[in-house]
Amino acid sequence: MKPRLLIITNLYPTPWDHQRGTFNFQQFNHLAEHLDIRVIVPVSWKERLQHGRQKAAPLPPHPLEGKAVYPWYWYTPGLFRTSYGRSMQASLELQCGRLMRTFQPDLLLSSWAYPEGSAGTRIADKLGIPAFVKVHGSDINVIARQASIRNQIRAWGKQVRGVVSVSAALKKKMEAIGIPGQKIHVIYNGIDHQRFHPLPRNQAKARLGIGDSRIMLYVGNLKREKGCVDLVEAFVHLAPQYPDLKLYVAGSGTMKETMAATAAHAGLENRMILLGKVNHADLNHWYNAADLVCLPSYNEGVPNVLLEAMACGTPVVASNVGGIPEVVGDDTGLLSEAGDIHTLAESLSLALTTPWNRDTIHAHALKFSWDENTRQMLDMFDIEGHREP
Repeated sequence: MKPRLLIITNLYPTPWDHQRGTFNFQQFNHLAEHLDIRVIVPVSWKERLQHGRQKAAPLPPHPLEGKAVYPWYWYTPGLFRTSYGRSMQASLELQCGRLMRTFQPDLLLSSWAYPEGSAGTRIADKLGIPAFVKVHGSDINVIARQASIRNQIRAWGKQVRGVVSVSAALKKKMEAIGIPGQKIHVIYNGIDHQRFHPLPRNQAKARLGIGDSRIMLYVGNLKREKGCVDLVEAFVHLAPQYPDLKLYVAGSGTMKETMAATAAHAGLENRMILLGKVNHADLNHWYNAADLVCLPSYNEGVPNVLLEAMACGTPVVASNVGGIPEVVGDDTGLLSEAGDIHTLAESLSLALTTPWNRDTIHAHALKFSWDENTRQMLDMFDIEGHREP
């Protein structure tokens, strides 16, 4: 009989957004080969009301199909932020209490430091089972800046049996908060190498129907802290020097209009293409079509966008923040200082003129796999004897 793992996370595909938390989706489905898993995905009441009666589209078949639930998460937005953990706990116990009792989990994993980490750790304590928390980046780099929330993160850090950190840099920040270092396991996310692999660039471009222009690609949320506006401004500086260069942007968010206006003001509206959200399964062709992938974020853990791009043999330009320097080397890309548009433009120009070896980049990315990630997760759970053959 497989050990039973209960997972609580908002970073997981929902019926309305299949691209949400794709890294967790992949990780949990690999863990499902060894564990009996149920996933609780709290959906805020604001998001519920926003979607209203919108018809949900089913996800493609997968190992965890039918094993995720989407309870309402009630809270007061903008106020009493320090109560969000208690609000989530109450919301989940009210709606998922029966699931918890009948499933009888052996372990509980919360994926996101707050409020999931706080809520999940208290729920695990009431169930009498070990608690684990996975942290990702901005949940520690940004949210934990608020002292009252940082205190709650420190509190669950002393209670849980183990913490998954997606980078060594993030581990150092948690130790600085006061979480015991011996509890923190640095486990890098993996890559689906069957999905992300090198293809001839002309073949990828032909598949996408985008012609022969040189391409810079951005993949991610269009939020200011992701550096997406900085990237457009750097592109404005580069455009005269590279008349055949285009910037393709895969993602959606609040900075979309600002980015479009910046490009239009520079007369580049036809050279910056906003693709909107791109299906995760379709990104392989975009990575392979690109001359480089850029992610100039202000804060990060280890972005899967960079790992996936390198798995396709595509060089990357990214900010020298978080765990990015741990996975991007001299042979695979360039690092730039976050928020420095001039330096970013120089790095992009250098990357465009560097004779990268795609085989070397691809080989580097092979070190990151979901099989290795799963092995390390199971070791942390300390359930070696329970693994399925």
